[in-house]
Amino acid sequence: MRMSRIAVPLIATVVAQLLPLAADAQFGGLYTLPKDDFIWNWGDVGEGQQRGMADIEISGTESFFRCDLTARLSPASSRSQSDVRAVEMELRQRLDFIYAASEAMNFLEYSRELSWARLDCKRQGEDNSSPEQRAERETAARDKMLRELERRRERQRDDN
Repeated sequence: MRMSRIAVPLIATVVAQLLPLAADAQFGGLYTLPKDDFIWNWGDVGEGQQRGMADIEISGTESFFRCDLTARLSPASSRSQSDVRAVEMELRQRLDFIYAASEAMNFLEYSRELSWARLDCKRQGEDNSSPEQRAERETAARDKMLRELERRRERQRDDN
């Protein structure tokens, strides 16, 4: 079956619009993290199935959790090393690391570009800081992220 030149972009547009809805459906719009350590897996996760060096290795934090994400792309994946690094950079900058990592892995698995992935999260000590101190830290992290985004945009403008 051959698709018309109009059908392919139309299908791609529909899929791009539906993927965020699928992620929201999985988490119900708002999501609740587990109370203790947890591990989430994608792709082939049976005994001995997670073979080969990971293409993605990144750590991040969200709430009281420190997480390590490791993933191996499938041999059929068309993603380049720079594509993989861009995914890692995007995840590093997210304040909602667990949600962003699970969304990215769901997308890669859905598009059949993922051999396996593992998100291993350990609960850290309780945060005894005041709401004002937490708000200050969040604001500082958000400002840092925005500065980094602006630096990247400037580099992209300079490259063009």
